[in-house]
Amino acid sequence: MHPRLLCADLACGPLTLDEENSHHLAVVLRAQVGDRVVIFDGQGREGQGVLRTADKTKAVVEIESIQTISRESPLHITVLQALCTGDKMDWVVQKSTELGAAQIIPVAAARSVLKLEPGRALKRLEHWRAIAQAAAAQSGRTIVPTISPVMSFREALHGWTQEQSPKTGWLLDPFAEERLSTTPSQGPVAIWIGPEAGWTDEEEQTAKAAGIRGLRLGPRILRTETVAAVALTAIAMKCGDF
Repeated sequence: MHPRLLCADLACGPLTLDEENSHHLAVVLRAQVGDRVVIFDGQGREGQGVLRTADKTKAVVEIESIQTISRESPLHITVLQALCTGDKMDWVVQKSTELGAAQIIPVAAARSVLKLEPGRALKRLEHWRAIAQAAAAQSGRTIVPTISPVMSFREALHGWTQEQSPKTGWLLDPFAEERLSTTPSQGPVAIWIGPEAGWTDEEEQTAKAAGIRGLRLGPRILRTETVAAVALTAIAMKCGDF
Protein backbone atom coordinates (compact mmCIF):
# COMPACT_ATOMS: atom_id res chain seq x y z
CA MET A 1 0.00 0.00 0.00
CA HIS A 2 1.44 3.35 -1.06
CA PRO A 3 1.74 6.21 1.45
CA ARG A 4 -1.23 8.63 1.37
CA LEU A 5 -0.81 12.27 2.31
CA LEU A 6 -3.21 15.21 2.48
CA CYS A 7 -2.31 18.31 0.51
CA ALA A 8 -4.88 20.92 -0.51
CA ASP A 9 -2.74 22.31 -3.35
CA LEU A 10 -2.95 19.29 -5.64
CA ALA A 11 -1.86 19.76 -9.26
CA CYS A 12 0.07 17.75 -11.84
CA GLY A 13 3.81 18.31 -11.83
CA PRO A 14 6.32 18.71 -8.99
CA LEU A 15 4.68 19.23 -5.60
CA THR A 16 6.76 20.39 -2.63
CA LEU A 17 5.31 19.04 0.61
CA ASP A 18 5.15 21.01 3.84
CA GLU A 19 7.51 20.17 6.68
CA GLU A 20 5.03 17.94 8.52
CA ASN A 21 4.24 15.78 5.49
CA SER A 22 7.90 15.75 4.44
CA HIS A 23 9.00 14.51 7.86
CA HIS A 24 6.26 11.88 7.94
CA LEU A 25 7.18 10.61 4.49
CA ALA A 26 10.98 10.69 4.75
CA VAL A 27 11.55 9.96 8.45
CA VAL A 28 8.52 8.09 9.80
CA LEU A 29 7.71 6.04 6.69
CA ARG A 30 11.34 5.98 5.46
CA ALA A 31 10.22 6.48 1.87
CA GLN A 32 12.93 6.44 -0.77
CA VAL A 33 13.33 8.34 -4.03
CA GLY A 34 11.33 6.52 -6.69
CA ASP A 35 8.65 5.26 -4.29
CA ARG A 36 5.01 5.67 -5.31
CA VAL A 37 3.03 8.20 -3.27
CA VAL A 38 -0.69 9.07 -3.24
CA ILE A 39 -1.71 12.67 -2.53
CA PHE A 40 -5.34 13.63 -1.87
CA ASP A 41 -6.78 17.12 -1.42
CA GLY A 42 -9.57 16.30 1.07
CA GLN A 43 -12.23 17.45 -1.42
CA GLY A 44 -12.54 14.31 -3.53
CA ARG A 45 -9.44 14.38 -5.75
CA GLU A 46 -6.56 11.93 -5.57
CA GLY A 47 -3.20 12.17 -7.32
CA GLN A 48 -0.74 9.41 -8.16
CA GLY A 49 2.90 10.42 -7.91
CA VAL A 50 6.55 9.48 -7.47
CA LEU A 51 8.86 10.72 -4.73
CA ARG A 52 11.64 12.74 -6.39
CA THR A 53 13.34 14.28 -3.35
CA ALA A 54 13.25 12.55 0.05
CA ASP A 55 14.10 15.64 2.10
CA LYS A 56 12.73 15.63 5.66
CA THR A 57 11.72 19.31 5.44
CA LYS A 58 10.94 19.79 1.74
CA ALA A 59 10.15 16.49 0.06
CA VAL A 60 9.11 16.71 -3.58
CA VAL A 61 6.54 14.43 -5.22
CA GLU A 62 6.00 14.40 -8.98
CA ILE A 63 2.23 14.17 -9.52
CA GLU A 64 1.60 12.19 -12.71
CA SER A 65 -2.19 11.98 -12.75
CA ILE A 66 -5.21 13.22 -10.81
CA GLN A 67 -8.64 11.62 -10.54
CA THR A 68 -11.89 12.53 -8.83
CA ILE A 69 -12.75 9.50 -6.71
CA SER A 70 -15.63 8.92 -4.31
CA ARG A 71 -15.37 6.45 -1.46
CA GLU A 72 -18.10 8.12 0.56
CA SER A 73 -21.12 6.58 2.24
CA PRO A 74 -24.37 6.60 0.21
CA LEU A 75 -25.87 8.54 3.13
CA HIS A 76 -24.72 11.92 4.40
CA ILE A 77 -24.28 11.10 8.10
CA THR A 78 -23.63 13.65 10.83
CA VAL A 79 -22.42 12.46 14.23
CA LEU A 80 -23.36 14.82 17.06
CA GLN A 81 -21.26 13.54 19.95
CA ALA A 82 -21.64 14.91 23.46
CA LEU A 83 -18.26 15.85 24.90
CA CYS A 84 -16.69 12.96 26.79
CA THR A 85 -13.57 12.62 28.91
CA GLY A 86 -10.04 11.37 28.27
CA ASP A 87 -9.23 10.24 24.76
CA LYS A 88 -12.80 9.12 24.05
CA MET A 89 -13.49 12.06 21.73
CA ASP A 90 -10.31 11.23 19.80
CA TRP A 91 -11.60 7.67 19.35
CA VAL A 92 -15.02 8.90 18.18
CA VAL A 93 -13.49 11.27 15.61
CA GLN A 94 -11.07 8.64 14.31
CA LYS A 95 -13.57 5.80 13.98
CA SER A 96 -16.36 8.02 12.64
CA THR A 97 -14.00 9.20 9.92
CA GLU A 98 -12.92 5.66 9.04
CA LEU A 99 -16.56 4.55 8.86
CA GLY A 100 -17.73 7.33 6.55
CA ALA A 101 -19.27 10.12 8.64
CA ALA A 102 -19.55 13.34 6.63
CA GLN A 103 -19.63 15.67 9.63
CA ILE A 104 -18.83 15.46 13.34
CA ILE A 105 -20.21 18.03 15.78
CA PRO A 106 -18.93 18.05 19.40
CA VAL A 107 -21.83 18.97 21.69
CA ALA A 108 -21.52 20.44 25.18
CA ALA A 109 -24.39 18.53 26.79
CA ALA A 110 -25.77 19.33 30.24
CA ARG A 111 -24.20 16.20 31.74
CA SER A 112 -20.90 16.36 29.86
CA VAL A 113 -18.10 16.01 32.41
CA LEU A 114 -15.62 17.61 30.02
CA LYS A 115 -15.93 21.40 30.08
CA LEU A 116 -13.92 23.42 27.56
CA GLU A 117 -13.13 27.11 27.84
CA PRO A 118 -12.99 28.93 24.45
CA GLY A 119 -9.19 28.81 24.18
CA ARG A 120 -8.97 25.15 25.07
CA ALA A 121 -11.94 24.33 22.84
CA LEU A 122 -10.09 25.84 19.87
CA LYS A 123 -7.00 23.74 20.59
CA ARG A 124 -9.10 20.59 20.88
CA LEU A 125 -10.83 21.43 17.60
CA GLU A 126 -7.47 21.68 15.83
CA HIS A 127 -6.46 18.37 17.45
CA TRP A 128 -9.66 16.62 16.32
CA ARG A 129 -9.29 17.96 12.79
CA ALA A 130 -5.75 16.57 12.63
CA ILE A 131 -7.08 13.19 13.78
CA ALA A 132 -9.77 13.27 11.07
CA GLN A 133 -7.18 14.09 8.42
CA ALA A 134 -4.92 11.23 9.51
CA ALA A 135 -7.87 8.82 9.66
CA ALA A 136 -9.02 9.86 6.18
CA ALA A 137 -5.52 9.27 4.82
CA GLN A 138 -5.25 5.86 6.49
CA SER A 139 -8.72 4.68 5.44
CA GLY A 140 -8.47 5.72 1.79
CA ARG A 141 -11.09 8.45 1.91
CA THR A 142 -10.66 11.34 -0.50
CA ILE A 143 -12.89 13.69 1.49
CA VAL A 144 -12.09 14.72 5.05
CA PRO A 145 -15.21 15.04 7.23
CA THR A 146 -16.09 18.44 8.62
CA ILE A 147 -15.30 18.81 12.32
CA SER A 148 -17.41 21.67 13.66
CA PRO A 149 -16.55 23.87 16.63
CA VAL A 150 -18.02 22.79 19.97
CA MET A 151 -21.70 23.76 20.23
CA SER A 152 -24.19 23.82 23.05
CA PHE A 153 -27.07 21.37 22.76
CA ARG A 154 -29.47 24.16 21.78
CA GLU A 155 -27.05 25.57 19.19
CA ALA A 156 -26.66 22.15 17.60
CA LEU A 157 -30.41 21.56 17.65
CA HIS A 158 -31.09 24.97 16.11
CA GLY A 159 -28.63 24.24 13.30
CA TRP A 160 -30.28 20.90 12.62
CA THR A 161 -33.80 22.33 12.52
CA GLN A 162 -32.73 25.08 10.09
CA GLU A 163 -31.73 22.57 7.41
CA GLN A 164 -34.32 22.66 4.65
CA SER A 165 -33.78 19.26 3.01
CA PRO A 166 -35.66 16.16 4.23
CA LYS A 167 -33.63 14.61 7.02
CA THR A 168 -33.73 12.03 9.78
CA GLY A 169 -32.53 12.60 13.32
CA TRP A 170 -31.98 9.89 15.92
CA LEU A 171 -31.31 10.44 19.59
CA LEU A 172 -29.54 7.29 20.76
CA ASP A 173 -31.41 5.88 23.74
CA PRO A 174 -30.91 2.31 25.08
CA PHE A 175 -34.53 2.30 26.26
CA ALA A 176 -36.17 3.59 23.07
CA GLU A 177 -38.64 1.37 21.24
CA GLU A 178 -37.58 2.20 17.68
CA ARG A 179 -34.80 0.12 16.13
CA LEU A 180 -32.47 0.63 13.19
CA SER A 181 -34.63 -1.54 10.94
CA THR A 182 -36.52 1.64 10.02
CA THR A 183 -33.38 3.31 8.63
CA PRO A 184 -34.19 5.36 5.50
CA SER A 185 -32.27 4.36 2.38
CA GLN A 186 -31.55 7.96 1.37
CA GLY A 187 -31.38 11.48 2.78
CA PRO A 188 -29.17 13.07 5.46
CA VAL A 189 -29.04 11.33 8.84
CA ALA A 190 -28.02 12.89 12.15
CA ILE A 191 -27.00 10.67 15.08
CA TRP A 192 -27.20 12.31 18.51
CA ILE A 193 -25.02 10.54 21.10
CA GLY A 194 -25.19 11.49 24.77
CA PRO A 195 -22.38 11.77 27.33
CA GLU A 196 -21.39 9.13 29.88
CA ALA A 197 -24.36 10.01 32.11
CA GLY A 198 -26.81 10.29 29.22
CA TRP A 199 -29.07 13.07 28.01
CA THR A 200 -31.22 14.96 30.51
CA ASP A 201 -35.00 14.63 30.34
CA GLU A 202 -35.17 18.22 29.11
CA GLU A 203 -32.71 17.54 26.28
CA GLU A 204 -34.59 14.42 25.22
CA GLN A 205 -37.95 16.20 25.26
CA THR A 206 -36.59 19.21 23.37
CA ALA A 207 -35.03 16.98 20.71
CA LYS A 208 -38.17 14.91 20.25
CA ALA A 209 -40.28 18.07 20.00
CA ALA A 210 -38.02 19.10 17.10
CA GLY A 211 -38.72 15.82 15.28
CA ILE A 212 -35.73 13.78 16.44
CA ARG A 213 -36.70 10.20 17.26
CA GLY A 214 -35.36 7.95 19.97
CA LEU A 215 -33.42 4.94 18.69
CA ARG A 216 -31.88 1.92 20.39
CA LEU A 217 -28.95 -0.14 19.15
CA GLY A 218 -29.72 -3.61 20.43
CA PRO A 219 -30.46 -4.90 23.94
CA ARG A 220 -27.16 -3.85 25.52
CA ILE A 221 -26.08 -0.47 26.89
CA LEU A 222 -23.03 0.83 25.02
CA ARG A 223 -20.35 3.22 26.20
CA THR A 224 -20.64 6.69 24.71
CA GLU A 225 -17.42 6.29 22.71
CA THR A 226 -18.66 2.99 21.22
CA VAL A 227 -22.02 4.19 19.95
CA ALA A 228 -20.87 6.11 16.86
CA ALA A 229 -18.86 3.18 15.49
CA VAL A 230 -21.74 0.74 16.07
CA ALA A 231 -24.36 3.06 14.57
CA LEU A 232 -22.26 3.91 11.51
CA THR A 233 -21.49 0.24 10.89
CA ALA A 234 -25.14 -0.76 11.21
CA ILE A 235 -26.24 2.03 8.87
CA ALA A 236 -23.55 1.02 6.36
CA MET A 237 -24.84 -2.54 6.41
CA LYS A 238 -28.40 -1.30 5.94
CA CYS A 239 -27.73 1.08 3.04
CA GLY A 240 -25.31 -1.15 1.14
CA ASP A 241 -22.02 0.58 1.96
CA PHE A 242 -20.47 -2.77 2.99
